[in-house]
Amino acid sequence: MKINPLFIFGFLLLSFSTFAQIDYQARAKKNIDYLIRNEVLLDQILMNEEGVQIFASAKDKKNENPDISVSWKNVPFFLKLLENNKSNVQGIKQNAELSELKKYTAVKFKEQKKPTSIKGTRIVLDPGHSAHNLETAILERKFMKIKGEDVGSSSDIGFYEAELTWATAKILKKRLKKKGAKVYITRKKGKSSFKTNFNKWKKKKFKNELQADLSQKIITQKKYNWYLNEASDKDIFKYMNVKDLKNRVKIINNLNPDLTLMIHYNASGSKIKNGFYSPFKNNYAMAFTGGGFMTNELNTLEARINFLRLLLSEDLTHSIALSDAIMKAHVNVAKIPLIKNKNNVRYLQRNSVYADAPGVYCRNLAMTRGVKGAICFGESLMQDNKEEAIALNKKNYKEARVKTSKRIKDIVDAFEKGIIEYINLN
Repeated sequence: MKINPLFIFGFLLLSFSTFAQIDYQARAKKNIDYLIRNEVLLDQILMNEEGVQIFASAKDKKNENPDISVSWKNVPFFLKLLENNKSNVQGIKQNAELSELKKYTAVKFKEQKKPTSIKGTRIVLDPGHSAHNLETAILERKFMKIKGEDVGSSSDIGFYEAELTWATAKILKKRLKKKGAKVYITRKKGKSSFKTNFNKWKKKKFKNELQADLSQKIITQKKYNWYLNEASDKDIFKYMNVKDLKNRVKIINNLNPDLTLMIHYNASGSKIKNGFYSPFKNNYAMAFTGGGFMTNELNTLEARINFLRLLLSEDLTHSIALSDAIMKAHVNVAKIPLIKNKNNVRYLQRNSVYADAPGVYCRNLAMTRGVKGAICFGESLMQDNKEEAIALNKKNYKEARVKTSKRIKDIVDAFEKGIIEYINLN
């Protein structure tokens, strides 16, 4: 048998009797159903009585050549290594020597537990998207424009999601801080996590980012030239967004939060006609956690490490519990129904795994797979629903020096209630 893994934990590291307090094998068997959306990925995973192995490809599995191998008794070493290396991949590569791993004993490693009091709880709020006006929101394709005549209004409706999410985060931060939590927001109003808006980023940072990607062979010279000479602003915004999401993950993990809330507002995805959406008759909330890996989504080392973290840690269990509490609060507080499990929403049926909690799905998004700890990626309502669009278009509420819609206040109430309910869970 040929074994040439990046890490082999199972046969090199010392075991400790205290490790037996947690049945990691049972946890992995429970979690794996939430992590696998396409069964072809099982060709890259092997779980048995000794431990778990993950392979770079199905061919490597056939050749018994694992990329990462972790015995059940040494799972704490692996989790400790992830805990100590916020950057995931590079940090782990640098600390993969046995001499470095031996120091991670069961005494030193304690799994992050669910907070039991809001006081002192570290919370990160990540307001989705980054547009600073309607023009850039249109580039981002995260805007709402509906003709007034389509909703019985004398004037057209126009707003954008990045403004809604920031207002939600700003007000929620004030509420949670008042209760004693330590709260952080990943971006400022009208800016990305890079602390600048799109126009300034394009002018001052875009070329440097391209040059860095070219030197690291992330893009080709041909692609580099295309971005500089042919790409539209829409293309460039999409490029920035990928960078922005990676930076948000880095910011959040460096803050080491007890829980992270990713704030978003949904839309039906209907076609735009003459710059306007048509109103959507339905309205519902949903939430995402990590998991739901699909075909070809274990092809990078970083993806495989994130998969193993979700498989072996309590992150997924905590995330589902947090999301469940927040979704229940959306129903009870904001009076928004949850998406039914039997639905025709394409990305739920094809790209997600039901988390056995109403409205909660495991989905392998950039934020849900990369952020450590308990997370909830909330999609609070349908912006293009007639009643919601009319309500969100109004500026009839003010809190935390933010002038916004009363409907945002309802969503803040729901998030606040859900977080408190999660913390109070036994």
